[in-house]
Amino acid sequence: MKKLIFSVLFIIVSISVYSQDKIDSFKSILDNYVPIYEIGTPLTSCETNFENLFKNWTAVNVTNAHEYELLDFKFVETIADTPRYNYYRNYFSGGEPVGSSISTMSSSKGKLNGKGVLEETKISERFVKPTFIYSEFFDQRGSSEETKKILSEEFSRQARELLMREINIDTMKLIHMEGEIFKEKSSSGEIRKKHIEYDLASTDSISKKVFNNIVNSESTEGLSIEEKRALGLEEILVTRISYQSNFNKNVHFGDKVYVVRFKYHLTTYPVYVICNPDTKKVVVDHFFKNITMDKTEKRAL
Repeated sequence: MKKLIFSVLFIIVSISVYSQDKIDSFKSILDNYVPIYEIGTPLTSCETNFENLFKNWTAVNVTNAHEYELLDFKFVETIADTPRYNYYRNYFSGGEPVGSSISTMSSSKGKLNGKGVLEETKISERFVKPTFIYSEFFDQRGSSEETKKILSEEFSRQARELLMREINIDTMKLIHMEGEIFKEKSSSGEIRKKHIEYDLASTDSISKKVFNNIVNSESTEGLSIEEKRALGLEEILVTRISYQSNFNKNVHFGDKVYVVRFKYHLTTYPVYVICNPDTKKVVVDHFFKNITMDKTEKRAL
């Protein structure tokens, strides 16, 4: 079953470095990357984010940009009261928002110049596709036979009900679990480092199985189908509550809601975005904010 995880909550970044590199230098590399919204014109308003986005949506930054047609963006409303705040908190933690599936590939090739010096050219590709995090509960076409066994009609109904249920975490007493993990894996003389920041919340203590499944991406092999179903439902609830807890930290009354529309393979998708009018930065977005760029690189206009 697909991992039920929000990239906003769990920042998972992998990079290959030589073994002598230190953790602090690894962090400094991460600091260079900002959302695609923030490359270009300095942010003087929330709208500047979207103007930058439309300018940056080229094959230089997104290899398959030609598959998209970015249509427009518009202001929706200002979050001015508790009912609208809770509406968006539930919306962004549910199954409706459009997310992005991002795959990257990099390689390098070298050739001798006129002076006999080897010059290397780095080639990077980034492919972005729209996706729905919990799509398997609504459409099982293309799922493996093992997944279809788990996603029975009754289980899928329970999962959809959990996703659509209105939750108000302001009325709940939550238990928090947060921290960061640095992992190292040696391969072909390189050490591959993975940095994971997790911030989980629940109304009860989070089971070790759910924690390992979300944070450590542990395999569920060996569990019975019933155990996998129970784990899946628990994971949905923990993920929704955790997201809403994180939403409280980032979204405030007075923040502005926008919608960006794009067309991909003849289907039009709306992406709802929340922007802080004081910092002028996008604070919530499941699609474009995940596309990060190195702010130190010089790019062709």
